[in-house]
Amino acid sequence: MAIEKNAKVVVDSLFSEELKNGTVVYKTVDISTPEGERIADKYEVTWSSLYINKWKDGVETRENMTDFGFGNARKNPDGFKKGVADKIRQFMK
Repeated sequence: MAIEKNAKVVVDSLFSEELKNGTVVYKTVDISTPEGERIADKYEVTWSSLYINKWKDGVETRENMTDFGFGNARKNPDGFKKGVADKIRQFMK
């Protein structure tokens, strides 16, 4: 829950304009639903995960930040937020 909460804070506070114009999309996926199950299969996940993805010219680049998230979201929330923001900024270049 800390991963989702802190990632949402980062996106809402630092990327609000990008959210509005569609440059950044934040999505929570419930893998117990049929749509969520399809996404989970695509990403080969079976439980809580954190991915930051970039699409350019129809090509997806994924960064699996699950380990980083579980290691930092609760015990080091500021470091977690910085890491998420840095990865989003890197992908926006």
